[in-house]
Amino acid sequence: MNLKSIATTALAVLLFGISYNANAQDQRFRIGMKFSGNLSWISPVTKNIDKVGTSGGYSYGIMGDYNFQKYYALSAELLLTDISGSIVHTDLLKHTDTANGTTSHSNVQYDYRTTYVQLPISFKYKTKEFGYWTYWAQFGTAPSFLTSARADITGNTVPFEDPTEIRVNKSANDDYHYDNFDDKVFLLRMPLIIGAGVEYSLAGNTSLYAGLRMDNDFIDMFTADKSTIGKNKFASLNIGIFF
Repeated sequence: MNLKSIATTALAVLLFGISYNANAQDQRFRIGMKFSGNLSWISPVTKNIDKVGTSGGYSYGIMGDYNFQKYYALSAELLLTDISGSIVHTDLLKHTDTANGTTSHSNVQYDYRTTYVQLPISFKYKTKEFGYWTYWAQFGTAPSFLTSARADITGNTVPFEDPTEIRVNKSANDDYHYDNFDDKVFLLRMPLIIGAGVEYSLAGNTSLYAGLRMDNDFIDMFTADKSTIGKNKFASLNIGIFF
């Protein structure tokens, strides 16, 4: 059974379990669905790589709150999350001219697109309801497990063997696309998450949900070369509905 099948099974079990408990214990348990768009980037740690802007991604899945006190809850989610990011290796390809002893560098740009199953767990504080509005803040972690990694590598030399596709650019560089880049990206993320937002009550237990979240990973995303260290991070806008 692959990771996607496990995630689907876990989603079904979580949905059934929370729904059962919600019916049994009224408002202590709540379940909902959410979608988010994110702006993601790779933050360099070593000096041999540079960040190249931000990229767009997304998440979708289910969320559940266990209200153990009136204004406090434990929140759990099961998400499929797409995270992108680009870096330039400033010293990946070196050429030394033995005649004059000079060394030149050929910059190579990596455009990553990675997909993770995320299991965010957080502590949530909620205010009392003001009219139809409730405000909340949360803090926790989001263990994340890699399901796929892809990359476009732009340069004038093939950095790895057997690219899926080679696209010739107008410049002197070519664009090498890799559909299976899993062995170059570490399989685990363990980010710290912090967020805040609002709920708007519709009727009964049903409410609309919106918020902002920062997902800040502390683990190196690369596996092969430990002289190159970078961490993928993102900020997201989340919307959803609780039932």
